[in-house]
Amino acid sequence: MEYSSDQNIGQIISSLSHELRTPLTILSSNLQLLKTSNHSLEPTVREETFQLCEEALTAVTKFLDDIHFINLSNKNELKQNRQKVDISQLISNVLASKKTCFYKSNRIKVLSHSKQFFFKTDEALLAKIITNLLSNAYKFSTKEITLKLSNENNHLNIEIEDQGVGIPTDQLEFIFMPFYRCENVKMLSGTGLGLSVAKKAADCLNGEITIDSTLSKGTTVKLKILSDER
Repeated sequence: MEYSSDQNIGQIISSLSHELRTPLTILSSNLQLLKTSNHSLEPTVREETFQLCEEALTAVTKFLDDIHFINLSNKNELKQNRQKVDISQLISNVLASKKTCFYKSNRIKVLSHSKQFFFKTDEALLAKIITNLLSNAYKFSTKEITLKLSNENNHLNIEIEDQGVGIPTDQLEFIFMPFYRCENVKMLSGTGLGLSVAKKAADCLNGEITIDSTLSKGTTVKLKILSDER
């Protein structure tokens, strides 16, 4: 399968239009409702209206943040601050974040060789990688997702396995491209930026992401980062 620059530009324009137009439409309609209601809305309706506005703003902000992150990476301007991080706690914090699509989900199972271990890395970049990989697994699978964690031979290894729609073999080579979305998931919401952001963050940490996937059966994503402590 070939993927031309014209297709890439078309994908970018389509994603920009959709990801900005949808939340802006939500904001516009709900702000109009608040304006015309003259504060007569029922408390529950008013709360739901404000929540929709907040979610729309969050979606736009994340979309723009991802584009900015990719732009910094392309200009080799990403910076990292390596320090000893409790990886188990970091993953707990990611799972507890209200800003994720998997907040309060009971579908993610964490398997670790130890309850606590430290690894020298950039906490923010690693959290960004894990969040994006889990978000992808969560959006494209309705079954249990397993996150396996280990620290062996000076490597941090994180493996995320889902039982979702899978990735077509002939499209695997394109999945780290910004805005690229596989044909079998285009009906689902998404920006096509998650894997690109995760890959660029992993590159900054001198790590690597590998993906093994079977269509209609699931996907396994492996993240490996080498410690700079020798």
